[in-house]
Amino acid sequence: MSFKTVALWTAGIIALPVAFGAYSTFSSVVTAPSRVINKTLQTDNIIFNYERFFDVNANFTSRVAQVKQYKEFLATETEPTEKVRLRTEMAAMQQSCRELATKYNADSQKMNRSLFKDKDLPYTLNIAECE
Repeated sequence: MSFKTVALWTAGIIALPVAFGAYSTFSSVVTAPSRVINKTLQTDNIIFNYERFFDVNANFTSRVAQVKQYKEFLATETEPTEKVRLRTEMAAMQQSCRELATKYNADSQKMNRSLFKDKDLPYTLNIAECE
């Protein structure tokens, strides 16, 4: 066998896995949209996302009410140690409220989640209500 023949066979052996890898990557990219659509339209995913918007909205509304209530407690409290405790608890509630609003608003903008939001729910939650 000549050097040229051995070099061609070696190049072919090396190029074959590279070509298969490139084909695999290409086919994975081409089929990705259909995989996303299939996963998005699974029954469990639809139900989860539909209910999640209601649940997060309800939790946000509840948390906003708690923050308002704690503001009233803080305004009427006279004992310094109790004020510190109330401020600490209120800060935690406000952070939880902000996280709920942020998650809801992010999901509301995601195309694969917002499809399942009920039309009677707000498009976004106002994070300023947590303050």
